[in-house]
Amino acid sequence: MEHAGTLDAASHRASRPKALTAASVLFTAADGRILLVQPAYGRTDRWHLPGGGIDSDLGEIPRAAARREVREELGLDLAPGRLLAVNWSHKPGRPARIRFLYDGGVLDAPTLARIRLNPTELLQWRTVPREELPALVKGALRRQITACLEARASGAGPLELHAGRP
Repeated sequence: MEHAGTLDAASHRASRPKALTAASVLFTAADGRILLVQPAYGRTDRWHLPGGGIDSDLGEIPRAAARREVREELGLDLAPGRLLAVNWSHKPGRPARIRFLYDGGVLDAPTLARIRLNPTELLQWRTVPREELPALVKGALRRQITACLEARASGAGPLELHAGRP
C-alpha cells in the first residue's frame, strides 16, 4: 500500500518502522573511575550511565537531551563533550534502540560533591573502576562504555556500535 500511494501522510508515518532513542554521558573521576547511576524504577539491580530518552516528538536533539538528563538526574548543568559513539541494538518483536554516547569529561572532587540526585529517577550514584563493570551493568552497556573509553583515550570516533560492538 505504501508504494501504491494509497496511504495518507499520517497512515504512512504510522506504518514506518519505529526506533527508541536515548542519550547518555560518560563521566569519569580524576582517578579514571566511571560514574554510574542506579535507577529508582525498573530493574534497580543494574546500573547505568547518566542519561535517558530523547523527546524527539518535541524536536529535542540528542545533545540537548544528554544535557537535560544530566541536569534532571544529577543536578549538574554541564554541556556534553564530543560524541563518542552511536549504538544500535535490536531484539525481535521490539523497536530498535539507538543510544548517542557523549564524553562528559573528568569530574573533579568539588563537582562530584555538587551532585544532587532526583529521588524519583535515581537511588544513588557511584564511581567504579573498569574491572567492576561486569558485576554492575549489562554486557551491551559494558561494551559501549569500554568502546567509549578507548575512543576517548585514542581520539577515535565517533564509533558506530551494534550492541556495544564496533
